Amino acid sequence: MKKLLMIAAIFTLTFAGAFAQRGQGGPRGGQQKESLTPEQRAERITTKMTEELGLSEDQKQKIYQINLENAQKREAQRAAMEEERKAKRTEMQAQNQVQNEQIEAILTPEQKTKWEEVKKENRKEIRERSGSGRGHRGGKGSSGGKGSSGRNI
Repeated sequence: MKKLLMIAAIFTLTFAGAFAQRGQGGPRGGQQKESLTPEQRAERITTKMTEELGLSEDQKQKIYQINLENAQKREAQRAAMEEERKAKRTEMQAQNQVQNEQIEAILTPEQKTKWEEVKKENRKEIRERSGSGRGHRGGKGSSGGKGSSGRNI
């Protein structure tokens, strides 16, 4: 029973940390779109629409205002989502810390030492699997989440 608890705890801590870091880098593994202001986005979209649809000057101004309003709303939504992501990550880290403290309160000093070594090794394997450890989302050529060391915890 103790072994099962230990395995479950190691699994939880290892993968919770890995998933907490996955949110960074965007869908292209670290490559981000150029950062445009809402005004620049609205101008770009409006210009493209003007070219493609042959908008009059009056239409262009009205459509620009619509595009600007929506670009500003999307910018606010993106900022709110990012704040929410950060808050959830902080909450998860606190939860992991509490779990770690509870586990360590049960372990003997020798087990604590071994526990720290196992956690360090797991973090190292995760970094190796994901390249630099940041922004990699496991696209083509990834190991699919399986470590190459053959360890199953």
